[in-house]
Amino acid sequence: MPPPLVLVEHRDRIACLTLNRPQARNALSRDLAAALTAAVTEAEADPAVAVILLAAAGPHFCAGADIAEMAALEPADLLADDFSGACPALAVARKPVVAAVQGAALGGGCELVEMCDVVIAADTARFGHPEITLATMPGCGGTQRLMRAVGKAVALDLLLTGRPLTAAEALAAGLVSRVVAADRVADEALAAAAIIAAHAPAAVQRLKQAALAAHELPLAAGLTLERHLFHQGFPSPARRAAMAAFAGRSSPTVTRTTAS
Repeated sequence: MPPPLVLVEHRDRIACLTLNRPQARNALSRDLAAALTAAVTEAEADPAVAVILLAAAGPHFCAGADIAEMAALEPADLLADDFSGACPALAVARKPVVAAVQGAALGGGCELVEMCDVVIAADTARFGHPEITLATMPGCGGTQRLMRAVGKAVALDLLLTGRPLTAAEALAAGLVSRVVAADRVADEALAAAAIIAAHAPAAVQRLKQAALAAHELPLAAGLTLERHLFHQGFPSPARRAAMAAFAGRSSPTVTRTTAS
């Protein structure tokens, strides 16, 4: 049997999902996109999982869509499957998603990065949207999330010219969270995921919901949502234990549950 297109490993409260098509630079074939969607959906439904960690096998994160496969698609195929070229499930994950990125993250690969919450990039990584060089455009959020992440000037430069950003440029533009040496990217991403996973899961999810709403809502509406979520978390045992421990300078002991 062929190896799975997405490797799944659980480390404590972290679901580690690894794109596993290195011979094709992890290009997003329809099968790979479907496998990633299934893995994300399963991790979202698993109460033992607090954080999703997305990584890739081989020297490249994801070089984009599988162009040979896409070239054979007809408009009717795109409409029938609502084809986007990536994995929209990542963008709507309630649980935080940490990415470890090395090598190329282009086209659909860059869209995956744009859907993640914390992005740890190798200093050798490259990010961009070369779709225009193939007389097409992003189809899974590249024109929308990139603009929100880096602003109009940088986004349109990348989208209209197809040029990539270096890891240092991506950090300066706000596309990634941190840049580390290539041999440390996996460990740094796992460490970041572990820190997040140690917090009360429901509080983390409420925080993510409020923060991401800043992209969508006017300030007044965002502040109302934030206050609502803040109040919603006040009865939680995790909040009570953590604040009591802080006040008494002791370590909180509370069972981590999705309701915490």
